[in-house]
Amino acid sequence: MCCVCTVPSPHSPPSLSLSPSPPLPPCHPEAILCDIGEFHCHDQKACIPEAWVCDGEPDCPDDSDEVHHLCAQEVVIRCPLNHIQCVGTKKCIHFNKLCNGARDCEDGYDEGVHCRELLSACHELRCRYGCVMTRNGTFCFCADGFEVGEDGTSCRDHDECAMYGACSQTCTNTYGSYRCSCTEGYILQPDRKSCKAKQDPGDSRPVLLIGGSDRIVITHLNGTGLQPMRSLGVNGTLALDFLHNQEKVCWALSTESSGLLRCAVTRNLRGFTREQEIRTQHSLQHNHATKHRNVA
Repeated sequence: MCCVCTVPSPHSPPSLSLSPSPPLPPCHPEAILCDIGEFHCHDQKACIPEAWVCDGEPDCPDDSDEVHHLCAQEVVIRCPLNHIQCVGTKKCIHFNKLCNGARDCEDGYDEGVHCRELLSACHELRCRYGCVMTRNGTFCFCADGFEVGEDGTSCRDHDECAMYGACSQTCTNTYGSYRCSCTEGYILQPDRKSCKAKQDPGDSRPVLLIGGSDRIVITHLNGTGLQPMRSLGVNGTLALDFLHNQEKVCWALSTESSGLLRCAVTRNLRGFTREQEIRTQHSLQHNHATKHRNVA
């Protein structure tokens, strides 16, 4: 199993940057790259959705998403569906805890005389599932997994898969719920959301293939066994890919002529062999011409 990491050259123009995240200095073998919309934990070993930053619950292994200097300023709290924020805090409580006779918010925001005074207003709404009474008024809500319809009273399915970070890989929305799954070669973890690479007996250990500005190197995921695979000879932004079914590495440099792609077969991830140059423009033109001859 092989993962790919590319590190742009610091001298490359911004338009040639191939990674959505800032380059790793100097591509720490244990660090990972986060996707757009994710927060990079300070230990550089985990990524979490940006919506989880400063939400009152530590999600990073090092708790760096809840540090004081990061969360000192006012932060917009995004409560889960069917939850409401306690005023002046980062705590969210379920609608079912409003006006239930127990103080769930520290200042008692969830309880009060309005719970008695707004009963008639709730009855008038004729909510399909339930009615929420707050100090600002009343409105309808639905069971978990559902959301209020456009008429303000009916309920419809809530698409959890539309929310970023619902699943690690594949998300399937179901009526009133959702299901996470993993692509081939990965196993769903006990949290029913995360995926981990499958390791069968006899399989080789996972490795990380790193494309730097002047060379291609390989290392184990724990940072040991770092060894060069090929020197590139020139500095430039590198695009790198790994073809699993062929055990082949392909790369292209921004400093070389347009349309030039290099590929090589790996020797048990110890080196390259049978390296070849592919003129992609010529190959595309050849395939296009062949297709037209077949059609004719």
